[in-house]
Amino acid sequence: MASESFSLAEVLAIAKKHPFYDPKIQYPPNARALQEARNSAGNHQTKADLRSQPLLHKNDIYKTVERLTHDASPENVYRESSYMTISGGGSGGLPMMFAVDVHENRQQRAQMGKLLRTCGVIHPKDWVISVHISGGFYRSLDLTTEIMENAGATVLSAGNSMELEEVVQTLAHYHVNVLTGDASQVVQLVCYISTLPADRQKQIQITKVIYTSEPLTAAQQSFLRETLGDIKICSVMGSSEAGPWALSSPELVGEENLTSSSMDFVFDTRDMIIEILPPAALGDEKASSDIHPLPLGETGIIVQTSLRRLRNPLVRYITGDVGSLHELPDMASTVVPESERQYLRVLRMQGRDRRFSFKWYGAYFEFEKMKALVQAEECGILQWQVILDPAESSPLITMEVRLLRAPSQAGVLSDGELTKRVRNFFLVLPENENMFRLVFVKDLAGFERSSTAGKVINFLDRSH
Repeated sequence: MASESFSLAEVLAIAKKHPFYDPKIQYPPNARALQEARNSAGNHQTKADLRSQPLLHKNDIYKTVERLTHDASPENVYRESSYMTISGGGSGGLPMMFAVDVHENRQQRAQMGKLLRTCGVIHPKDWVISVHISGGFYRSLDLTTEIMENAGATVLSAGNSMELEEVVQTLAHYHVNVLTGDASQVVQLVCYISTLPADRQKQIQITKVIYTSEPLTAAQQSFLRETLGDIKICSVMGSSEAGPWALSSPELVGEENLTSSSMDFVFDTRDMIIEILPPAALGDEKASSDIHPLPLGETGIIVQTSLRRLRNPLVRYITGDVGSLHELPDMASTVVPESERQYLRVLRMQGRDRRFSFKWYGAYFEFEKMKALVQAEECGILQWQVILDPAESSPLITMEVRLLRAPSQAGVLSDGELTKRVRNFFLVLPENENMFRLVFVKDLAGFERSSTAGKVINFLDRSH
């Protein structure tokens, strides 16, 4: 049974004592300080005011995370009893580790499983196979399998290293009806299934796909249905900072609200507080207490406060996403019990704020970090361009990186050395290297350029 979430007063009380929110504080509060702050919050009669807390930027929190991760002092409780997971997105170096209290993490997984069951995404008779990526500090495989088990499903943990033919044999042999994985892994497996003889395809009886990590485009969803039949396509959303906290299902929000341009996710307001703030909020975070959240239906910057994270709280965190809040539609009443409906809301995700990052093969790549890579003196890059395209022979998304380099000179990386650095930055793996291409161009004619001023377009997304 999942435990109760923490109160907003408790979360705010801990935030005031945590280095995420006060750079003058060296270490997070220990167990005794945590309990004292919780007791004080419980005894305080005034209503907790979320707007009194400044907005939290990703760059600021991860500077603190990096410091705490490498500080081996006995006083540093950040490193104690922690579930470690890497942040989404490429960094070009060692992954940034985000610590969550191990017990809070397990309780959140249990609660997310309960939400999946309450919303009819998972049923006790479901047999689920997960092809999520694992290893290299990624935790999506164990995270997802445990959530599905908490929801009541029977789960087979295949992972991404199992041969596709072996996965297909498992689907047929164990009568698996639910496929879950990173969106790209799911598409890759279904591409393989589409090449099989008709009699073997008939042995596969998948009725439901639950994908994570990146959106499925309309073309990809259509391909999945053409190959697997009339399946239900659902999704689970989460992050290393917030953990798993929202889901999408056509039975709750309708197929028309699950498109490539926007995606409706259902979440529990007892576990997560979502504010939709105007973009101006990012320009003057010191005045954030004076900025009122936008009303239901209006689009703005998504800011989240977790009521499932206490030891290392996540309060008014700017996710880098754009979206709007909505009431749970009436159609959900056929699935969700009346006692639960009052607590559920819909977050309409409309993509990343392009001032921050873009996404490919399940990972976010921040523009600032990418600029730091291409502007490094030892790389000798004069101009660059990243192009996302639909693949010609499959519904996957390809990435092409075009680079114009200065003439060879001392202190500059060779083409081979630079190629290795770029591939590491974009997390090119055996599973996705056929969707990645690095091109060294000879002059500006090798780039896509604007039709007006003829400027090189650094980032071009043709996939939507």
